[in-house]
Amino acid sequence: MGRVLVIGAGKGGTTVIKRLLTFNWVQIVGVVDYDPNAPGLLLARENGLPVFTDTPSQVLKLMDVDLVFDLTGDPRMEKELMNFPNRAFDLAMGEATHLLWNVIQELEKQEGQIKHQLGEQQLLSEIGLMLSRSNTPDQVFEAIVNGVIKMTGMPAGSLSVLNKERQELYLVSAKGFSCEFYRESSYPVRPGGLTEYILSHNEPILIPDISDHPSFNNPIILREGVRSLIAVPLIAEEGPIGILYCNDFKPRVFDPTMLEPLRALATQAVIAIQKQQAFEQIKNLSIHDPLTGLYNRRYLNKVLTTEMKRAYRLQHPLSVILLDIDHFKRINDRFGHVTGDQVLQGLARLFETVIREYDIFTRYGGEEFLVMTSESNEQETFALAERLREVVASAKLSSEKISLTCSFGVSTLWWNKGPLPSMETFVDRADKALYQAKAEGRNRTKIFGIEGDTQASNAQPLPAVPKRRRRRKP
Repeated sequence: MGRVLVIGAGKGGTTVIKRLLTFNWVQIVGVVDYDPNAPGLLLARENGLPVFTDTPSQVLKLMDVDLVFDLTGDPRMEKELMNFPNRAFDLAMGEATHLLWNVIQELEKQEGQIKHQLGEQQLLSEIGLMLSRSNTPDQVFEAIVNGVIKMTGMPAGSLSVLNKERQELYLVSAKGFSCEFYRESSYPVRPGGLTEYILSHNEPILIPDISDHPSFNNPIILREGVRSLIAVPLIAEEGPIGILYCNDFKPRVFDPTMLEPLRALATQAVIAIQKQQAFEQIKNLSIHDPLTGLYNRRYLNKVLTTEMKRAYRLQHPLSVILLDIDHFKRINDRFGHVTGDQVLQGLARLFETVIREYDIFTRYGGEEFLVMTSESNEQETFALAERLREVVASAKLSSEKISLTCSFGVSTLWWNKGPLPSMETFVDRADKALYQAKAEGRNRTKIFGIEGDTQASNAQPLPAVPKRRRRRKP
């Protein structure tokens, strides 16, 4: 169950609390607002929820929280939460909260339809209870498979989720099969095949005896000794999302009356999967910058310390590049903030064509970006920074075809040059090198030396960095 803290108990916070109270997969561990008479605090007290009028940071120090909703709209609060020391919680604000409420509204609508269809059917209620207690995708998938096995009385079952772009089904849960079965984790949707036929129908498919279907030639199922099966397509509003199978190792005579409960289970499974995906998507959004789509500083804080410890332990180099757009304020002043945003977006897309797919590229703040390069020493990272500098200097960004330059600071972690620094110190070294690059005229790269000295981009010739593969977005 996800533990949620709500900050901001005004009109918006009150609406949020009302919606969260309807879900048994969310536990509201507290509501925070400076105003003791805020409507959201009154609602929280009525429902027995903990309320606080203290500083949110003080409240967070006292409790274990998975997700924080910042509904204040205050940039200072956002900054305070983003920089919370040793933060273990995810943070939802802005676009993330809007997306969540749209999803919740749609799920509430679907859940209302399901409750009407289920009526007093005890078995479906038990399956729903299992799903409601599932906190992770694996638990949700397992509960769905266990539910269909219990409903049909068949000894085996599996759930596969559809990847629409690749037109492949991925096995996410199975029960009752041999170890060999689990090795086939994905399989394509072949035109004209049984899988395509199942996905194109809204009704469960009943096959009492597969030997009566000569065209059925699935080698995996045949090898397992399956003789009869039920295939339940999982159909959402946007189309199929997977297939739920139930299997037996002997022929069976199916009762047509089981179709209606299977339809209800299929809808319930779709809701459970979408609900879990919605929660995971919110967590994913909370680590990305909404303007550029890059990782944000919160995510960097989460991974950089871990990577520093790993590099130090394995005695491998680790470097960061901190870069800043030169005279960015002039662009905003002359062309407006909309064009300024286009420049930031264009720069992010441009740099993604150069940076390796396994490097971490983040928007560090404002017009600053940070690249964490694993397994790269200072000269290799310096060469990468120089390539980025040259690429941006020759580009035309935004609809205004603006030319600009960037300044770069490089810092490298060496295991043999002193104790492991803190993450803040490591990034601050790159910041000092960046400051030196700015002071010496901008549009250049500086390296922070371990004794505090810096190296200019023209200090020594370096080999050109070959163009790197396009980095995939998560």
